[in-house]
Amino acid sequence: MHTTASDGRATTSEIARAAARAGVEVVVLTDHDQLSPQPGWHGRTLVLSGLELTPRRNHILALGLDQAPPPRWGAIPGEEHNGEPAMNLKTIARAGGWSALAHPLDPPLAGSPEPRSFAATDFSAIDSDGLELLNAISAFKRGARDMLSGLRLMLMPRTYLPGPHPTLLALWDAVGRSRRWVAIGGADAHAFPSGRRWLPVAVYSYRRHMRLVTTGLWLSRQLTGRLAEDQTLVLNALRRGHCFVALGPARGFVCRLHGPGGESWLPGSEIPWRPGLRLEVRLPARGIIRLLCNGRLEYRMRARRVELEIPQAGLWRVEARRRRPPAGYRPWIYCNPFYLRREDPAGEA
Repeated sequence: MHTTASDGRATTSEIARAAARAGVEVVVLTDHDQLSPQPGWHGRTLVLSGLELTPRRNHILALGLDQAPPPRWGAIPGEEHNGEPAMNLKTIARAGGWSALAHPLDPPLAGSPEPRSFAATDFSAIDSDGLELLNAISAFKRGARDMLSGLRLMLMPRTYLPGPHPTLLALWDAVGRSRRWVAIGGADAHAFPSGRRWLPVAVYSYRRHMRLVTTGLWLSRQLTGRLAEDQTLVLNALRRGHCFVALGPARGFVCRLHGPGGESWLPGSEIPWRPGLRLEVRLPARGIIRLLCNGRLEYRMRARRVELEIPQAGLWRVEARRRRPPAGYRPWIYCNPFYLRREDPAGEA
């Protein structure tokens, strides 16, 4: 979310009120190249202050910082404005922050008089802690191929907004085979005007954004009402990958891995695979559940709840699609994976 401190159209307090009306408990503000103002509890909404480092390309989100780092804009002739993501990531890590690659495949908007893309061009940024798997503005630009599709996206965004780019899903799966790379969803709300005189509305309002693309978190305990403790709870959930990306409401989504001895793990967990591991998935409403291993579809069923045995090591993750008339089954939930590694034979007794 962006405030009037950069290029947004609302103050922190106004965004917090919109979040309360939308039923959102935590809002992360990421103004451009500066920490967003007024973090803390605003009524029933926790507002956290982050930032988005924004050279011309290679944008990076940063959370958990006490002060904004000086951005590195790049020293390669002809690419001075594309930034130095590797150096920016090191700066964020040294300060104890958490980083994510922002809208990495952002496309230009078709038909715009000034089409601009903010895609990543230097993929050293995959060394970030996470990535923005789904960004609402980027998805809108990708789906708005012409006037009709753009109008459809503005009127029925949950139904017609495209899910994550297939290339980005493949990259997420590939990186996850060697390390945890946490996927998040970004509203990227600015409440920009449509840019058309005949359509005097915002694309989209803050409240509408908050009901569109969200990141669901599994916290280790309830929020306390104290900013420092609650920020730590949120950041710990992100660092561990205890979260999922949702397009539309998904409160009540359950995804757990159970062991033969009664153990239980959340998504993002990295453990050795062994026989007897079972996956439990429960959707808030009936939909299509897809289970993938290393990016390959292994299971697909129309249901609300399933329990499955995990037959081998690999990167196991869950996707779900929900029926949204008149478009049929559309993207809904993208859960962070379970990293089930093969045990090193040398370490066995």
